[in-house]
Amino acid sequence: MKWKWLAAFLIGLFVVAIVIYLILDPEVNELNETVRVKLGGTYIKLSDGMTHYKLEGPQDAKVVVLVHGATIPIWTWDKQIPALTKAGFRVLSYDMFGRGYSDRPDVIYDQELYRRQLKELVDRLGLTGPFDLIGLSLGGGTAVNFTARYPDRVDKLVLISPLINDYKVPSYFEIPVFGEFLARLAGIRVIVNRFASLVGNHPESEKYTRFFVEQTTYKGFQQSILSMLRNDAVGDYRDAYQIVGRQKRDVLLIWGTEETGVTKQMISDIQSFIPRLTFKPVEGVNHGIVFQKPDIVNQLIIDFL
Repeated sequence: MKWKWLAAFLIGLFVVAIVIYLILDPEVNELNETVRVKLGGTYIKLSDGMTHYKLEGPQDAKVVVLVHGATIPIWTWDKQIPALTKAGFRVLSYDMFGRGYSDRPDVIYDQELYRRQLKELVDRLGLTGPFDLIGLSLGGGTAVNFTARYPDRVDKLVLISPLINDYKVPSYFEIPVFGEFLARLAGIRVIVNRFASLVGNHPESEKYTRFFVEQTTYKGFQQSILSMLRNDAVGDYRDAYQIVGRQKRDVLLIWGTEETGVTKQMISDIQSFIPRLTFKPVEGVNHGIVFQKPDIVNQLIIDFL
């Protein structure tokens, strides 16, 4: 009899968990052609799905390609793009798969996916290069990977708090089913709170927080995050750094001194792999450096390019 009660209790618990999982689902919107017409913007079909992008600035100018980080999409660069176009550059920015208004394809979100998306995008847009490449956080890892694989396509490389290795992912997110439930229960709230801490006292923090939350409402967002965390997208980029370090290339590394995710040791490792790079620390800022000190970041980038 006790076993029957235990079985009934476990079944009831399982049913409650499913109900909670369904009720808490924020992904109530579908990204499709009709929705994108209402959203506006420019889109291009690549092999893994539709990519949202912007290409701005003088048509015959030197191209700068911007690659955003793991969770914050194209508008990461809202304060950099006007400065770069004013300085005379043509600027390409885009939403990586799983973010913003780009598709959330049912694929493995790993280093190869992000490298392939960047390669196909610049190829389809006819940007044969060499162009300047700027990557932030995970986008920094993607930029290093791309430069290591296609050295003739890149001129100058700018890395802002880039991933290299040892990024710590909570182990419970890697557990199938349990990771999905936990992500639904608290994961979105955690990354929204993290984003709020990155924008800090930015005068448009409320607007950008709304933008950030909006992307989480499109189907496939949670699974794209979990796949990214469970695969090598946030893993080891050291081989690519070593390859870039052997290239004759100008590299700028920008890093906030209050940064805790990309540690000082990681920065030291990058410097050892790319001894010729120019290192510019920015005092008093963390991983939200492009929001917190945009004028300083912009000047560093423009002077370098």
